[in-house]
Amino acid sequence: MRAALIGLPVSGKTTVFEALTGIAEAKKEENLGTIKVPDTRIDRLNEIYKPKKKTYAEFVLTDFNIAATKDALLPSQVKNLIQKADLLIFVLRNFDSVMTADPKDPLAEYHKLKDELLLTDLITAEKRIEREAKEKKNPPEMPAIKKLHAILEKSTFPAPDTFTADELAHMANYNFLTLKKRIALVNEPEGGAPLPAGFAEAIAQDGVLSFAVCATLEKDLAQMAAEEQAEFLKGYGLTEPARARFIRTAYETLGLISFLTAGEDEVRAWPIRKGTPAVEAAGKIHSDIQRGFIRAETIHFDDFNKYGSEAECKKAGHYRLEGKEYTVKDGDIINFRFNV
Repeated sequence: MRAALIGLPVSGKTTVFEALTGIAEAKKEENLGTIKVPDTRIDRLNEIYKPKKKTYAEFVLTDFNIAATKDALLPSQVKNLIQKADLLIFVLRNFDSVMTADPKDPLAEYHKLKDELLLTDLITAEKRIEREAKEKKNPPEMPAIKKLHAILEKSTFPAPDTFTADELAHMANYNFLTLKKRIALVNEPEGGAPLPAGFAEAIAQDGVLSFAVCATLEKDLAQMAAEEQAEFLKGYGLTEPARARFIRTAYETLGLISFLTAGEDEVRAWPIRKGTPAVEAAGKIHSDIQRGFIRAETIHFDDFNKYGSEAECKKAGHYRLEGKEYTVKDGDIINFRFNV
């Protein structure tokens, strides 16, 4: 899973990156950081199996230190790089800064970033439509591109259910930025700050979830040892670090769940989309497992944790053999049987 930070100058975007990843001095043009997704289920399976390896689900977070140009808030280099992301995080400034005379206005910044994405995709769609008018080849992606173009002309993001899976597949090579999932991260001062009127309504209308952090405070927290973090959070009246809020919001926005695998070699969490059938989940591990899928031997973590072993789960009737079309549930522990 890949997420990319985008924001206006002085939004504190790089400080947010350092706070979420724990990486200090992120000064490269493209900075990559890995965020492990805490999972008490993996911790518990690790206690039971004592495997050689314990692997959490991960987010790869990207930040870009590339200056805006006079013509675009997001330079073309940034737009090309964020095409790889599954999730775009709008970093919005809600604090006063000595680096600029502009007052804080996270709502205005949100609209500027939104308009930049809309215009970028609108131009791409228009060029493709114009080219098709000359070539008259009628490729399979054209109806979907024309549908997207009509939506973008109304200065709005496409709704999540606008396009079918086939339409999205036809447009995949175009990497339209407005088809990516989005989160609004409000960067606020220590102690917080009120949001402008209409902010919540504007992002809700676009189907965007938001959360607020004080990036400078969270950056300090990220550099501390685990035992120090608890005292630090308590001192500031916080219950969890920004990383936890980011993960929770990202999982909800992307519609993710995790299934688990467990054994003496490794216990591991595998993130997948809600509604994924077992045969596709198998491919998350290896394409050969998907190709030679026979069945999914499944126990839910709650049952495994209650009874303590596979044998006891079988005795209690909580061991299942599922086929290709079984919809994997969050917390399923699966052993895939396959033959290639």
